Amino acid sequence: MKQFIFTMSAGLALLTTLGCTATPPAVSPDPAAQSNATPKVFSLAAQVSDKPEDPAEKGVQSRITKVTIYSDRALVVREAVVALPAEPSVFRFTKLPGWVDEGSVRASTSSGKIVDVSVERRFLAQSSDEGFRKAELKHKELLQKLQAIDDELVILNDQQTHVNSIKVFSAEKLSKDAVTHDIKVDTYGQVINFVSGTLRKTAAARRDATLQREVLLPEVEASARNLEELRRLTKLEETTVSVTVLANSASNATLSLTYATPGATWEPTHELRTAATDPDNVELTSFGVVTQTTGEDWNNAELTFSTQSASDSEKIPELEMLALGKTVETSRTVTRQVTSFSSAQKKYEEQNRSWNRINQVRSQAMSEMERFEQSYTSNLASFERTQSKTVEIFQSLSARGTTAHFAAKEPAIVRSDGRPIRLRIGGTKLKAEKKIVAVPEESLNAAVTLQMVNKSQQPLLPGSVARYRDGAFLGMTDVDFVAADEDFSVFFSVADQIKLTRELDRKQSSLVRDTRNRMVLSFVTTVKNLSDRETTLVLAERVPVSENTDIKVSNVKISPSEKPDVKGIYRFNLTLKPREERTIRVSYQVDYPSTLILDVRRKKMVPPSPSPSAPRPRPMDFEDKILQMEKNL
Repeated sequence: MKQFIFTMSAGLALLTTLGCTATPPAVSPDPAAQSNATPKVFSLAAQVSDKPEDPAEKGVQSRITKVTIYSDRALVVREAVVALPAEPSVFRFTKLPGWVDEGSVRASTSSGKIVDVSVERRFLAQSSDEGFRKAELKHKELLQKLQAIDDELVILNDQQTHVNSIKVFSAEKLSKDAVTHDIKVDTYGQVINFVSGTLRKTAAARRDATLQREVLLPEVEASARNLEELRRLTKLEETTVSVTVLANSASNATLSLTYATPGATWEPTHELRTAATDPDNVELTSFGVVTQTTGEDWNNAELTFSTQSASDSEKIPELEMLALGKTVETSRTVTRQVTSFSSAQKKYEEQNRSWNRINQVRSQAMSEMERFEQSYTSNLASFERTQSKTVEIFQSLSARGTTAHFAAKEPAIVRSDGRPIRLRIGGTKLKAEKKIVAVPEESLNAAVTLQMVNKSQQPLLPGSVARYRDGAFLGMTDVDFVAADEDFSVFFSVADQIKLTRELDRKQSSLVRDTRNRMVLSFVTTVKNLSDRETTLVLAERVPVSENTDIKVSNVKISPSEKPDVKGIYRFNLTLKPREERTIRVSYQVDYPSTLILDVRRKKMVPPSPSPSAPRPRPMDFEDKILQMEKNL
């Protein structure tokens, strides 16, 4: 029995040494800290500043009134109403994005004279700012509190493990001593009470520590996010434009600031609507779909869309000597300097995500930031695809010497979150003539087209066209550039009443291989009117036109007889009675070198050069067509 009592006493001493009565450090559930579980994003730049903003540095109250959107940028006009004293005065446009194109900044005033315009940039925060240091210190203190609670939980877990070991040891010792010795009930009861009481205190302390950890953890997470936002500010720049104005006398004036910024693009789209009650007229509406991540929201500004390239300089057209034969080659190297916009574009690519993230969610909960990140990433990817496509389209227009400008018909709010906003830029009613066009070599579906003349006094830009009939959506098609007063056609629907077939007549076709191969092809096309009404259509077939002297096309036979145009295309104007069927046969002979096919196959084996964008499918060459026809024979 003495041995048992000694062992229990040793256990008591051990537990006392472990500090079983210890409690976790007090962490008062600060109501303000609890509210920070989902804190609001505040003005971070103001938070880290060492001192209040100097009134002399305070900017004028301005708003964006006009924006011209190009394929790869926006030209922004800000206006402010200011009081001009009878002496030189400096007015500051502050808190502009850090990627404003410095070389594009211009200022004007309705009264007085602009003496000077200067552009300054600064980082929104410095790691040495007092506010930044306070945020770091607060976060470290919170981490220390959290670490203290975690350490206490480890101690409590170890403490419970030791008590459980003593409990097991005591139970085993009791069974042995019950056989060889007398056991004092009072002494054993003390041990039992000690063990159970210690376990209760340990469990209660662990519950308390766990609760305090749950209260503290959201504050630690919020502090970490806040510190991360402050660190972002140390990499973000803002632009301040100072305008010095000299007035002859004190007066009020409108001060305008113009600057270009990356992060904007637009693309043209159209809607075409018809009605059964007015089949001879269509309503054509054009839209500009604008997307912008410039860092500034455009609230009901006057928007203008332009196809002009804002970076290319216009030059006087001139001709140089056209030399024939072998001459000494001369080359002219054009060195394009890195423009101020190139620098602005680089800053935009580095900073726009963080800038827009902070500005868009400044008044929202932190939980909204993750949602913004996801949507903004998707919007930005879509924006980049649209911009790449639009730049290419507008460059093709510029190559033909065509530019166009369109004004939005209604005001709109265009936020800097990358979401596309569709604005109406034009609309007109046009006379339309329906025609049925069939090209069986390309498609066995005859198409109903609308033949129109653009009488809108403004061009139609290349873009998608949504088709509607009596309000019902029919699908999408495309339109190329159409100048004012130019005629054009638009796919409208499928002519279901026309059935087309086109087959190679193998009995009349052959292929003879020799030094020069000889291929004879005969195609039979049938067209049938399935309706109960007479139907008129234009059916197109073609015969190859060789632009290679080694390839000769001969023995052309067309039935019924028709004359081709310069491209070798035959157009048959057919009027079919109800249920009537017609047959058209096109036959020709092609002679070409036997090595031609090998050359074509060799070219196909050469891998295409890498391109940053997906290459457009090129039209099939005549040689490719011959290879395809050989496979069919």
